[in-house]
Amino acid sequence: MSSIFTKKPMRIFLFAVIFIFNCMCSFCQNLAGDWQGNLEINGRKIPIVFHFYNDSSGKWEGKWDSPSQNAIGLPYSGVTANTDSLVVGLKAIAGFYSGKFITTDSIAGNWHQGPAQLPLNISKNFEKFRNAQLIPGPNEKEIAITVNQGTRLYGTLLSKNNGQKLAIIIAGSGPTDRNGNNPMGVSASSYKMIADELDTQNIATFRYDKRGIGKSVVDNMNESDLVFDDYIKDAEKIFEYMHDSLGYKNIYFIGHSEGSLIGIIASQRVRLKGFISVSGAGRPIDEILTEQLYASPKFSQMKSEIASIFSELKSGKKPDSIPAGLESVFRPSIQPYMISWLKYSPVVEIKKLRCQVLILQGTCDVQIKIEDAENLHNANKKSTLDTIPLMTHTLKNAEAGCKDENSKTYHDPSLPLNKELVNDMVNFIKK
Repeated sequence: MSSIFTKKPMRIFLFAVIFIFNCMCSFCQNLAGDWQGNLEINGRKIPIVFHFYNDSSGKWEGKWDSPSQNAIGLPYSGVTANTDSLVVGLKAIAGFYSGKFITTDSIAGNWHQGPAQLPLNISKNFEKFRNAQLIPGPNEKEIAITVNQGTRLYGTLLSKNNGQKLAIIIAGSGPTDRNGNNPMGVSASSYKMIADELDTQNIATFRYDKRGIGKSVVDNMNESDLVFDDYIKDAEKIFEYMHDSLGYKNIYFIGHSEGSLIGIIASQRVRLKGFISVSGAGRPIDEILTEQLYASPKFSQMKSEIASIFSELKSGKKPDSIPAGLESVFRPSIQPYMISWLKYSPVVEIKKLRCQVLILQGTCDVQIKIEDAENLHNANKKSTLDTIPLMTHTLKNAEAGCKDENSKTYHDPSLPLNKELVNDMVNFIKK
């Protein structure tokens, strides 16, 4: 759900493991316990909770939570507590937290993620935000599914029984989790809201954290190891588990943003009842990314260099060198993923589908255009297309107009889903 400028540096783990040292100071002797602070992004406060304890050898270990994003018990890649400072590796976001002890109960520091550095002060003197956690409902349960290379993907099944129709929600680009949230300020909870709405219509859902995201952390995973086909195969395995192991017979994919192309290709390989594309690209990804890059003042003067790089990547080659200023976008470690992604054209792939297809696109989506949805529909004439007025990329309404209110829909989870979106989904699945 994030744009190219935030999603790529955060796809998987870029930071080296931080070695764990024994603590030999009066400040950090008080580190054990629970610490909390608030990240402020786009005017919204996001609670972050750190948990620390000493293991049997005296080393610091623990886990961390982002309660408002339903991310609980995420592992550290390492903890370094020195005389007056603390550094914590945060594997799930490919970043780290660094701070200085102000007192034994307070630390002033910064949250580091990709190119971003945000202030985050934490304290032990707080009442835990347990009420801020998204408590599972009576029909929700956590499921871990073993997919390719032995990776375990974690997700939430919201279902009354396996006689229901089931929709598997495939998340969008970057570190977007099972609920539709993103650590860099996307707190819309759109996927969870879809699941809750479909539940009221007796439709079951399974939403999951992609490999390397949220709770589906992969140990020792390098960015260069990931290719686009991994996500496709994971969706296939999830379908097989739901169909063969849990007994659901009427299964649909809902693919959002990047998840649309993942779902289109996976739908060719399994016996789906239907596929729903939401805000899905209808052009090759190099065209989408080029358009986004050209729109940025930072990259608009580098058009020939960008075109040359994409030309080499599309031919399956890694560029010999990357010009200064483009390293973060086209760094060597991301090139295998981009090469594997570029070989797929959405309009070519959607022609191959034999199941029923619904294409949904908002008119206020600043990341994907109406043109993309029309391209998909024209490529598969049996599909149904609905362009939804005012709907943004987060599937909520920009009530005051596409430009004025678009950013609010990314970080205000109190905003409801677009009603037409929900009705279209329900009608398509129920028919």
